Amino acid sequence: RSPRVFRAPPSAGCREAARMADTMHSACLAAVGAWLLLYRPLLALRCRPWVERLTTASAGVSLALLAPLLPWPPQGYRGITLAIIGLMLSCCHPMFTALVVSSTLSLGLGGLLWQLGLCTALPEDSLSELGGLSWHLLLLSILAFIIIPMLTCIPGTAGPVSLIYVAVPLLGGLLLSLGIAGLSSSFGGLSAGALLAETPCASTPEPALRILEAWLLLGVFGIALQFYMSRLNRQKAEADEKDPRPGGSLVASLLPNTSQEDGPAGMPRPSASNDRFQMITQAIFSQQPIEELEGFSENERKLVKICREDEFERDRVLWGGGLI
Repeated sequence: RSPRVFRAPPSAGCREAARMADTMHSACLAAVGAWLLLYRPLLALRCRPWVERLTTASAGVSLALLAPLLPWPPQGYRGITLAIIGLMLSCCHPMFTALVVSSTLSLGLGGLLWQLGLCTALPEDSLSELGGLSWHLLLLSILAFIIIPMLTCIPGTAGPVSLIYVAVPLLGGLLLSLGIAGLSSSFGGLSAGALLAETPCASTPEPALRILEAWLLLGVFGIALQFYMSRLNRQKAEADEKDPRPGGSLVASLLPNTSQEDGPAGMPRPSASNDRFQMITQAIFSQQPIEELEGFSENERKLVKICREDEFERDRVLWGGGLI
């Protein structure tokens, strides 16, 4: 007969350390969420390059929200580990930024739907024969397979416009809502850990409804702010057409229609109606010699040559200069 093993309950110091870690995690989520909601007006300042870099980094750090889903490393290191991984991915390429943002959004939405009632509505043992698969894991996987491709690789829904104007404000609203709920018990919402937990089921959907209401309110505010600032930038660009000012980088000076649309250095955003942009994009990826390009101005030929030789400049032109 094996001897009984007695485990001592966690000491007061361990509980206090865990409480402090949860508080710091919630504070970081709230700070990152607030930045992703409110960064757009700061792009008009002289510190715009730093604002762009900080926004891209914040989008990557948001991956720390998924820390409760990991069994390893130990609890105090999961959020830091995911934040570092998301930061490195987001700073590598705008497509990875979209990947991190869409992953966090899809799993956050799945956790919210689970806590809103699917936790108790779905039968517990119906999937037990499929290798231990649970409804919780199945729900998160389905949403991830739907939302991630929509924001990263499906034509018409993926791209800078959907990322900047929709996905990032929604992510900011979710993070800020969860951060406030974790910092203030009077808010009555779910913390990040409770949102993504499979068990125990919430006795009432009210905390999840609080998070949903706050998320929708903040998300709509963030989307409206993005479109409002974009409109102001367009109006300013149209007003500056009569008084163009010299300056800017070589690539920025070569971009077509630099004063007609909102974008880095006035670059028009990719769209189906922008025929010149589509022509330049096709020329960048074609094997046709620069000298044989027909219908291109001298500046556009220079732009194509630069983008063919410099991968960074090519991504900056095609994706709009990162997350801005």
